[in-house]
Amino acid sequence: MLTVHTEGVWTKRPAEKRIFGNFMESGFGRQIPGMWSEMIYNRAFRKIPPYTEATWEWLGLDEEHYNENMPSWHSGYEEYDWEPVGNPSLKHLIGTRTYKGTSALRVTNPAEGNLCGLKQKGIHLEEGREYRMLFQVGAEGSLSQAGLEGFGTTEHTAEQYPFTITLGSLQHTIGIGTVTKKYEWCFTAPKTETTELSLLFNWKGAAVFSSISLMPADAMGGWRRDVVEQLRKVAPPVVRFPGGCFVSFYNWESSVGDREARDPMPSYYWGGLEENDVGLDEFLELSRLVGFEPQICFNMMTSEPFKARQLVEYLNAPSDVGMGRLRMLNGHSEPYGVKLFEMDNEPCRKWTPTQYAEQCVRFAEEMRLADPSIELMMAAYDSPAEALPSMLEIAGKSINYVIYRQGWPAFVEKVMPVIRGYNEKNGTNIRLVNTEWLPSCGSVEPFEDPSIPTNFRWHGEITNDYRSIFGTHQGSWNYALNGAVRLMDYMSYGGEFAIANFNNMCNTWGQNVIEATKDTCYLSCMGEVFCFFNRNFEPCYAVKTVAGEEGNSPAARPRAEELRGYDPEEKVSALLTKNGKGIEKLYLVNHSSSAETVVLPEGNWICADAIYADGRIIRAKPDEQVVKLCDIPVEDGKATLRGMSLCCLVKA
Repeated sequence: MLTVHTEGVWTKRPAEKRIFGNFMESGFGRQIPGMWSEMIYNRAFRKIPPYTEATWEWLGLDEEHYNENMPSWHSGYEEYDWEPVGNPSLKHLIGTRTYKGTSALRVTNPAEGNLCGLKQKGIHLEEGREYRMLFQVGAEGSLSQAGLEGFGTTEHTAEQYPFTITLGSLQHTIGIGTVTKKYEWCFTAPKTETTELSLLFNWKGAAVFSSISLMPADAMGGWRRDVVEQLRKVAPPVVRFPGGCFVSFYNWESSVGDREARDPMPSYYWGGLEENDVGLDEFLELSRLVGFEPQICFNMMTSEPFKARQLVEYLNAPSDVGMGRLRMLNGHSEPYGVKLFEMDNEPCRKWTPTQYAEQCVRFAEEMRLADPSIELMMAAYDSPAEALPSMLEIAGKSINYVIYRQGWPAFVEKVMPVIRGYNEKNGTNIRLVNTEWLPSCGSVEPFEDPSIPTNFRWHGEITNDYRSIFGTHQGSWNYALNGAVRLMDYMSYGGEFAIANFNNMCNTWGQNVIEATKDTCYLSCMGEVFCFFNRNFEPCYAVKTVAGEEGNSPAARPRAEELRGYDPEEKVSALLTKNGKGIEKLYLVNHSSSAETVVLPEGNWICADAIYADGRIIRAKPDEQVVKLCDIPVEDGKATLRGMSLCCLVKA
């Protein structure tokens, strides 16, 4: 039988809800495409860059093994590119004749009467749902003078050329001219099906395909309605955007304005193509719909301080000041008032710790000319903890937060005194944050499949072993319980630890809070954990807590730093908190598959909330509730914890 021990004093500042933040990255993991309501892949008809080695190493798979056989796969990861119909010749054009961005695809039919064009499979329709298609196309006229493609003079005619769009059993024919323009087709799906879209013509000559879009009519500001509904359940207080590794090549100006005029962006680090339909304004619309605070990670490594200042202006300046006017012209007259700005991602790729700290000063000075009230986050996680004092001496007066991704207790207890000491010496209020965190994949017991290692750590190598790759662990209930413990750690640090962003929000092979397939959206196991804390958390003080054998105090069994805080002998994790009114809550995680009886701290305790699942490696499913509510019996000062459960007890 285990006993809940507490030791030490209560934290001086309450933990805040911002520790339950999240992260959505463009250009990686099918996150944005899964959440955005666009149903067509490669809607600008571009050449898709291949995924880089970084993506395949993260997955632990090569391209041949990245398919429906992997445990985390669902239809949201499918990428069906355009296929030719009728043996046309294809050529990508560069020019300005009302293309999406600066390019288009010329499709040339070699013979009259030959049915020719492009097709794309995997389009999911739902019976009775209304849809809207926008298509930008033109029949190519003859060029009367030489020049760069798209910049010569085109001879136009009044002739109309028949062009047919088929989608499952639906068909729509339009007449197109030699001036490229936008056409609209609204329809109601007659049945639920996953079908093929075809864009066809049978006359000899060339059609220029610029862009196409297909969205359900009930999309919310472009976002999927079911995604918004699930995110409201998770209720992230803060969301980080747009990277990650993607941000270090990000030009924010190309992400605003008319979506039909934006060029897609190559994802240089991860590979693939970011369609660039979701930019700053679209992200901030999601912020409004869901109710979270935006955290903008901005490009320093391939940008300049003045560009960062303009970014702040775009977001926060009045509509008659600088880039605030551009925001107004883009349809958003009121300033967004964004406070949180993160100073690039993994800056060690370019700078030493002191060089980066110096850059932080340069960027901070320029950005605060646009808005003195912004709050800036400096990344220290790339460097050994011993580098933090020198970084603070350089940039401490310019920043509000220090970022570490090492969130386990032994490490935080090492760096927190450094920040605390700097604050006391300089009268500052710098706090610690973790803008991108993952739980441990370790387990106190073997998985149902004994070939899966119980102490998995990512190694950055391709094994093609579905049983032991990172993605096998990340979607599991065991992973979610480890995530719950990490969130309890963040609570235990008190208000000196200000913000944490779980990595990620959607469709990253299990390390997410929601899964967005083509036909539905549902909570992951980790999403269920966030919902649990959303129901139960309030700003609170905490005291160091452990569930151990009699006499086994927290000081006697510190959690192991070398395993990122995961202790293979810790069957039950505990945290005692109290709110501003003195009401105490006890959070308990039973990692074991068997019931565990725990002796509680003195007082009358009742179960307020508890969840569990029946399997350690079980994953959330779209059509089955695998994470369930339960009751935790409390009698004679003891609680009997169900196997693999997370609970919140309240002191009556």
